[in-house]
Amino acid sequence: MAGAFMRFWSGCAERQPLVTIALTNGAMGATGDVLTQCLFPASGPSNGTSDGSKFNPWRTVRFFAYGCMFGPVAFKWYSFLNRRFPFPNASTAAQRLSAHKPTSSAIIKRVAVDQIVFAPVAIAAFFTVMGAMEGKGAAEIRSSLRERYSKALVGNYMLWPWSQLINFGLVPLVYQVPFASLVSVVWNMYLSWVNSRRKAHGLAD
Repeated sequence: MAGAFMRFWSGCAERQPLVTIALTNGAMGATGDVLTQCLFPASGPSNGTSDGSKFNPWRTVRFFAYGCMFGPVAFKWYSFLNRRFPFPNASTAAQRLSAHKPTSSAIIKRVAVDQIVFAPVAIAAFFTVMGAMEGKGAAEIRSSLRERYSKALVGNYMLWPWSQLINFGLVPLVYQVPFASLVSVVWNMYLSWVNSRRKAHGLAD
């Protein structure tokens, strides 16, 4: 079953890579939010319901939409990193690992640039776009960034450098966004939780 699905996914990615990656990333984003709402129910109006106690499908739709938008951007970014910091000529992960020194250098450079340049921008984009989809104005979005950005960035640096070492070192380009999307189930649970928190819960303290 898993093998058949992977063959189906690979065929779709070969024919329509951006569409396939967008839908995959969106599905993972929605999955992360569903798990978050089930495991960590938000209280109060921040969950988008009148009493804050019910599952909010529109919040999940927003995560799906954001994931669909972000997936192609991440694919283009990973493609740039692959071109800018190429591995020695090697077609398989085993061959790349045999060229240990130059490969390690390329992986570290990819992760460093990804985390120094892309991650801070991506987190700011998340809160900005999600805020806009929630109907917030510019002032509310700026307030949200002030309250939540630093916490989310710290969480990013606890998870993503390590997963990206694996991603950039062993995963072929076409699978790098899906791999990141799989990790993002956990990450989106964290972002969803952070995004749903209110000042009353002490996030801005």
